[in-house]
Amino acid sequence: MERRDFIKKSLVVGASSFVGSTALSRISGKTRIPVLQEGMPDLAVFKGADYFSNTIKAVELLGGMQMFVTKGSRVGLLINSPWRNPGTYTNPDVALAVVKMCYDAGAKEIYSVEGVSGAYWRRSSLAGRFAEEIDSLKPSGGKDLRVDIPKGKKLKQADVSRALMECDVVINVPIAKDHEGTRFTCTLKNMMGASPYSTNRFFHYGSGAKGGYDDVPHLSQCIADLNLVRKPDLFVVDATEFVTTHGPGGPGEMKKPQKIVAGTDGVAVDAYCAEVRGLKSQDVLMITMAYEHGLGEMDVGKLTVKEVDV
Repeated sequence: MERRDFIKKSLVVGASSFVGSTALSRISGKTRIPVLQEGMPDLAVFKGADYFSNTIKAVELLGGMQMFVTKGSRVGLLINSPWRNPGTYTNPDVALAVVKMCYDAGAKEIYSVEGVSGAYWRRSSLAGRFAEEIDSLKPSGGKDLRVDIPKGKKLKQADVSRALMECDVVINVPIAKDHEGTRFTCTLKNMMGASPYSTNRFFHYGSGAKGGYDDVPHLSQCIADLNLVRKPDLFVVDATEFVTTHGPGGPGEMKKPQKIVAGTDGVAVDAYCAEVRGLKSQDVLMITMAYEHGLGEMDVGKLTVKEVDV
């Protein structure tokens, strides 16, 4: 099977894994699966000190936000924002660039799949410039939805954010960093932000483990299973400055690759970012497990990666 055929098939598999009657009624009429045009890279990587500008350039290299967001769309953003120490949360300049691109592409409403505080946005020097856009962001939308995951190996059911299931477009905006349990966290693990404590507790203790990271294989499989619920349309990763020790909350030793990574295949994005972190993708269980689910390509050597140093 050719690489692009594999990627397209993976996107279809991800879309067909949506479950839950409420979600299915919406999905049947509105979900579209963006496919990169021929000649475009699988991953767009921009390196440099202007994180806001480089985020826009990375998405433009994939065809621009209009490839993913159409006029009148409701967009859900999953941003890793709760942490406080440097290198543990998505740089708000990156998130603001995504917000701007969504509105410029014609988004009607933008929802936070996971709650984002005002304090998070104020960490950016651009917060005043985009105050109106920040104020317009909407919360998830009420009570979580319970969905079945028929293909899940460990996680058979989950409660998830209503915005994850009901928005027309979902964009995952994580930070790539160290994690005490899984060794690495990026797009795949960031999906846990779409689930409440009641679901995430099963990830950590559902196998009978006494400590939250005592059973990493179980945790990793649950993460891979959760990613079957809905495949985000776009991944925009902050790999600019992140902790390499004591993650996910830090403080820890820092690495500053100054990279923004954009793509439509979360497994591929995680595999690339794991290498930026200094790991091999095959050594990160959740990546191999998500690959086994057919969610994407984990061999970076099979991908077209366009890297620009600005």
